[in-house]
Amino acid sequence: MTSTSSGQGGNSEPDRDQVIEQFYRTHSRELWALFYAMCGDPERAYDAVQECFLRYYDYRGEIVRDLRAWLLRVGQNWLRDVARRKSNSCRLLPGLDDFSGHRDSAEDLFSLSERQKQVRGALSELNEDDRKVLVMKYSMDWSAAQIAKVMDCSAAAIDMRLSRARRRLAEILVERGIDNE
Repeated sequence: MTSTSSGQGGNSEPDRDQVIEQFYRTHSRELWALFYAMCGDPERAYDAVQECFLRYYDYRGEIVRDLRAWLLRVGQNWLRDVARRKSNSCRLLPGLDDFSGHRDSAEDLFSLSERQKQVRGALSELNEDDRKVLVMKYSMDWSAAQIAKVMDCSAAAIDMRLSRARRRLAEILVERGIDNE
């Protein structure tokens, strides 16, 4: 991850703008996907991405050492604030996109859709931190170290949380009569 300073003088502003623009091009889709997984609303997820980049653009505090983690934290906090204001908690998205390619038959598509609904239902029973670590690990393909930076803990703690979250998800799926392949 590239260190990014917070603009310490007039000469660094154009460079900072370029860094922000490049970072947006590289990471905005990834951030959107994670925010979408958190709140289930594509527009709200887009707004969270825009908000966190705007806040970074206006930020003049200490040097941000891990911009992706900083943006993720700001976006998560913004989503949480919006949910509180609307008296709605963020919920898991209603439909997961199928990134695994095309299926051969309508039966396969239906089966996939049903499986996704079952897993989403089971995920909704997990606490927010467990859902977040599972999404970051399996949707974003982040390492324990990357997740640890965002969640402000050690990689070992993330490994333990992942293990517990996977075990709890498996228990919920079994309770519902769903085999967890």
